[in-house]
Amino acid sequence: MIKRMASSAVSVTLNHIVETDTSMKPSYGKSKMLSADSWKETRAFKSIQNKETQIKYYKKMGACEEVLQLVDLESKPFGTESEKIISEILELGPRTSSQNDGTRTIIKMSTLIKKKIETKTARYWAGKDDCVWQHLEPDHDYDFVIFALLDFHSFKLWIMKKSILMGEMRDKKIVTYQGKQGWWVRKSAILPYLTEIHSIEDLDNFILLSE
Repeated sequence: MIKRMASSAVSVTLNHIVETDTSMKPSYGKSKMLSADSWKETRAFKSIQNKETQIKYYKKMGACEEVLQLVDLESKPFGTESEKIISEILELGPRTSSQNDGTRTIIKMSTLIKKKIETKTARYWAGKDDCVWQHLEPDHDYDFVIFALLDFHSFKLWIMKKSILMGEMRDKKIVTYQGKQGWWVRKSAILPYLTEIHSIEDLDNFILLSE
């Protein structure tokens, strides 16, 4: 008799649990629960909706479609494709090795001057007028570095002689050690020491004046 009552009590209890659990289930199905319409209302998702991102920043600043296409690239493709664009714009010659990105040949008073160019590209940090150029190698074979920043409607370009970059700039702790990936520098730190260029003529004049 006791056993029967116990069994009946368990049965009633389990039935109650099942009924209660069923009543607490959401009205939508499992697939609906995992849909964007459902999780867009979570606190976790709402917390990132207003977070500034690189692409949001460029859009907010009115960047043109061509710029946004470059912003949308992953880091390595962005660097590779941007370097190709800049090399074509500045009419750089072929690289001499994997340790530079191209060459610039100038004729001065019947003398042929050929310099090796390294190009470093960057995008603005989200919400900031700053960026970082990285993977600077002191032992690689180049004479000048072109620092490129993808602006909202164009590239901004600056140049510096390698000997200054890896000499004075490192001595002043402006260019700092990145580890196995070489050295890096923030735009805000090095900008006062850079020379901005807007044309091939500017590039050639800077090279000639550095002789």
